[in-house]
Amino acid sequence: MTLSLGKKALILVAVPLVFELVFVGTFAYLVNQVDRERAREAHARDVAGHLNVLLRLVMERSSSLIVSHFTSRETFRRRADLAKKRFYQEKEIISRLVADNPHEKESWDKIYRLMDDGDRFFDHAKTMVDIGNKLAAGMEMVKVNRLMADVFQSIDHLVEEQEAETQERKNKQAIVRSQIEILIYVAVAVNILLAVGLALAFNKSTATRLKVVLDNTYKLASQQPLSAPLRGEDELAHLDHTFRKMADALESMRRKESAILTSAADIICSLDAERRFTQANPAAAKQWGYEIDDLIGRRLDQLLDEEDLKSTTDDIHSIIESKGHGAFTNRIVTQDGQERDCEWSVVWSKEEKSLMCVVHDITERKQIDQMKRDFVAMVSHDLRTPLTSIQMVHSLLSAGAYGELTDDGKESVEGAQDCCDRLITLVNDLLDLERMESGRMDLSLESIPLSDIIKPSINMVANAVKQKQIELKLETEDNPTVRADKERMIQVLINLIANAIKFSPEKTVLTVSTGDDGKFAVVKVKDEGRGVPESMRASIFERFKQVNKSDSKGRKGSGLGLAISKAIVELHGGQIGVESQEGKGSTFHFSLPIAQPDAEDNVQA
Repeated sequence: MTLSLGKKALILVAVPLVFELVFVGTFAYLVNQVDRERAREAHARDVAGHLNVLLRLVMERSSSLIVSHFTSRETFRRRADLAKKRFYQEKEIISRLVADNPHEKESWDKIYRLMDDGDRFFDHAKTMVDIGNKLAAGMEMVKVNRLMADVFQSIDHLVEEQEAETQERKNKQAIVRSQIEILIYVAVAVNILLAVGLALAFNKSTATRLKVVLDNTYKLASQQPLSAPLRGEDELAHLDHTFRKMADALESMRRKESAILTSAADIICSLDAERRFTQANPAAAKQWGYEIDDLIGRRLDQLLDEEDLKSTTDDIHSIIESKGHGAFTNRIVTQDGQERDCEWSVVWSKEEKSLMCVVHDITERKQIDQMKRDFVAMVSHDLRTPLTSIQMVHSLLSAGAYGELTDDGKESVEGAQDCCDRLITLVNDLLDLERMESGRMDLSLESIPLSDIIKPSINMVANAVKQKQIELKLETEDNPTVRADKERMIQVLINLIANAIKFSPEKTVLTVSTGDDGKFAVVKVKDEGRGVPESMRASIFERFKQVNKSDSKGRKGSGLGLAISKAIVELHGGQIGVESQEGKGSTFHFSLPIAQPDAEDNVQA
């Protein structure tokens, strides 16, 4: 079983640490031995030294007394007294030195008794000398000499023992020092062997396995087969297993990416900073007719229509300079000489130093847009004129210009007139919407009070409010001056109020309120109708969208009113939206920019 990295690290630390502790412990023991032997050597040297001083003092005292007896000089007597005083001091020192050593203490006690007896004899001899009894003094000195001979012999024996002890301790110190030297050499050798052994073991069990993982990273980057899986249950084995799972996931993603690029309908390609193709998917060959190998290395400029060359070059240069992304359109000349309208989405990759491009063919969309414009022109010229004529004929019939109609006839004419009015309104809405989306809507912008939009709008829906018995409330906090096209914004507000009336039950309350946040004035229309589902709150502002499909029939709606209102508000620089709870009503709101003091009127949006 392969050890984990944590256990290997613990071994790497613990083994040298245990060895160091053993080494330090042994070294401390040997140093302590040296210190003990040195202390014993110093003790023996001190005892021998003080014994020699003691012998010298005994001899000095004896000689001084003898000389003072024969010469009767006081100097020698004082010298003998001083020697006696120092003699007792040395006796105290030696007694303290040998107190902890039973053998030395026993030898010293014997010497001490002999010296004590000799001292009594000596004092007695001194007394005899003082009284003039020289014979008795001589006999006492004979006793002193015999005792001193024994003392000298005992001291010499003890000194010899201390000198032998000193030499023995020196020998033991030398042995311990040699043991310390051997210990140091052995420790250094063992430490080196441990370091090399552990390094080799770690390299074999960890570094080599880690190198396999690192090699796999390079192999993955170069899309080469990975090395054999690592065995074991340690962290490196788990890392290798996880890395292989990641490599499999990347390979799966690479296959999916390749499949997406191969099957994508849009052209996906990359360009270098000089606008040369570096990569392209098969869609390029299908749409433009160039083989991929022929396209790689070719400049985009060679494929562009001459009229689009400068604008495309400028757009790409701007994207590279900003290191961002952008979009533009141009025309590509295909291999067979046809032109295809293309919409480019481009991102500059700093790492790759390339432009990543997605090219969508919009040729068919442009053709459809042209067909739509042709259809709108046809509606404008070929449908609205006959409808206007029919409307006039209906008006003449209703007025009795061609004779008095029966009641059934009048009812039929009114029905036809309503249908004609709806068609004319639908045609006008379609024309307005097309002009807005194509940017050809003219706005007569001026600075006007917000009330100039609200009051006319409320007046124009007054009859509809009365017919449905709805209470219309106006809540205005202030009257900011806005920058707007008065007639167009009245059209928007009437549309919102009319929708609220249409979808509100009878005898309910409809509220029109205003406010501003310093930059925009806000108008809200709140009703108590059925509300708008959350899933429909964004889509109801699209053309031909109704909350219920039956609304276009039961409430005579075309589904263009909110779309037109949204386009008008956004052309003014405002926003439109709705807040609603199903079954509790809706609040439609739009915002208009507040006019600035230095704003100038313009007539083109």
